Amino acid sequence: MFGELPKVFDRDFAIAYFIPVAAFLAASLQLLSGFGLVPGLETQLQQNLAIGTTVVGLVSWLIGVLLMAINREIYRTLEGYGRFNPARLLGFLEKRRFQRLQAEIQALDDKYRAQLDGGEPFPREERLRRDRLMFQAARRFPEDESQLLPTAFGNCIRAFEVYPRVMYGVEAIQGWVRLLAFIPKEFRSTLDSAKAQTDFWVNVIFLSILYLIEYCVVAVYAHQMRSIWVPALALGIAWVASYRARGSAIGWGEMVKASFDAFLPKLEKAVGFAPGSQEQDRERWTRFSQAIIYRLPELMPERSQPAPGTENGGSIVGSEAD
Repeated sequence: MFGELPKVFDRDFAIAYFIPVAAFLAASLQLLSGFGLVPGLETQLQQNLAIGTTVVGLVSWLIGVLLMAINREIYRTLEGYGRFNPARLLGFLEKRRFQRLQAEIQALDDKYRAQLDGGEPFPREERLRRDRLMFQAARRFPEDESQLLPTAFGNCIRAFEVYPRVMYGVEAIQGWVRLLAFIPKEFRSTLDSAKAQTDFWVNVIFLSILYLIEYCVVAVYAHQMRSIWVPALALGIAWVASYRARGSAIGWGEMVKASFDAFLPKLEKAVGFAPGSQEQDRERWTRFSQAIIYRLPELMPERSQPAPGTENGGSIVGSEAD
């Protein structure tokens, strides 16, 4: 993922993990008390407020750390990865949305060319509509149908994952870990905060579904149904969180794209690539990406200049330490 693991315990960790887990524990405690499965526990926690708060806080922190450890798996499940992922059954919906969007853009393009050939002006309303559709396509989908994922959330992330390859020829994941060395601390902090917002909504989705499962298990165990509105509320929260997760992922993606736009020249200089034309840079980054992905040194482009700090036989690490 395009970000750092939040430090435990810092503000990003609190927002992304601690708060959702604490809310989940409180709701779970209320659920168990409502079914009469933990008689007296809630009263004891209220009577010993300091101890109860400490215990709940510690448990929330521990579960938050566990949630952070499985963050990647949660993301990939929500994106639609996995052969047995039920989200794959709904993949046709995303394909239909993508095709409809591209068809609308293509129709407007055809109309624009026809009016241009006929010497007629293209209506301002249709030009603005095309701009909106293009903007939506760039933020919500990858550039090609073959790159689509089964879920809307997954395609929002895929949209900015493909950005550096489309724009510069750089493969996102492999290029990102190298680019991180040149992103200033202040910008990286802003980037991590943007990811933390997405993490928050992703964890709300996961914990809402987990709470729904917990309710079903408790109801079966207790042989009774209470507060029927609870599972409906959990589903409603998960639905709202999924919508907010898409919006947060788009905002996070803008930060990732800005990182490549702003700091790729620094990486280019560090690896010893002299600036060239746009076509030359794209070809060089494409070869560089292929070389590091497949470990093929024969594809590595020639370095026309020494890396910074190595002109006199030194090293980058050594120059920074000095």
